[in-house]
Amino acid sequence: MARYGMRIPLDGVPLAHQRDWIRELADLGYSDLWSSEAGGTDGFTPLALASQWAPEARLGCAIFPAYTRGPALLAMSAASLAGAAPGRFVLGVGSSSNVIVEHWNGIPFEKPYARVRDTVRFLRRALRGEKITDRFETFSVQNFRLGVKVDPQPPILVAALRRGMLRLAGREGDGAILNWLSADDVKTVAPIVHEGGPGKEIVARIFVCPNPDTDKVRAMGRLAVNAYLNVPVYAALHEWLGREGALAGM
Repeated sequence: MARYGMRIPLDGVPLAHQRDWIRELADLGYSDLWSSEAGGTDGFTPLALASQWAPEARLGCAIFPAYTRGPALLAMSAASLAGAAPGRFVLGVGSSSNVIVEHWNGIPFEKPYARVRDTVRFLRRALRGEKITDRFETFSVQNFRLGVKVDPQPPILVAALRRGMLRLAGREGDGAILNWLSADDVKTVAPIVHEGGPGKEIVARIFVCPNPDTDKVRAMGRLAVNAYLNVPVYAALHEWLGREGALAGM
């Protein structure tokens, strides 16, 4: 079943003044509200507010970087939001990019596949209430147990671009979060996720800009393409998809 969501918070108005907008999105029929975590608001605060302003909406973040919170803190934050919106929270995890992780947060962007895999495995166990002492490939945890019960368990979706992470999303996640793809690209990558088994969810971010000023929209699009597709992880994605010729000029 297709679901339709909107990214929150909406631009241009402080969080405290967005209640009516969030309520209107739910009334218009948007079933999902998705935050993000890059250089604006954090991922959790808008969802916590929306959990009360639109109590029927499903809430997710695309995505929480696997590096910028410690494993235990990420589990605690996820458990808190799952408790605020039981059965309505989707936990999106991904590597993010070297820009956000390394340039902005001073954390080495090393072994992204392994870091996401380890984070997903840790979160599964932590959110089940296990006491964890383990040495993962990219971090170690000693004697950690969540102090709150999480019921039901939130689905964990993995942000995936190329084949390895797409397979991880299908094998160890409950599905994949896709970004910066065309509709035909989704047809290419979704079957790789579904190799992990039936019932995997695909969340695709789609950029829309309803505006009669075509030149302005195209200028905004050029700015966004330049900002994103020159980041190494996205450049590698589109090279894999066969667009190195079209994007070589950048």
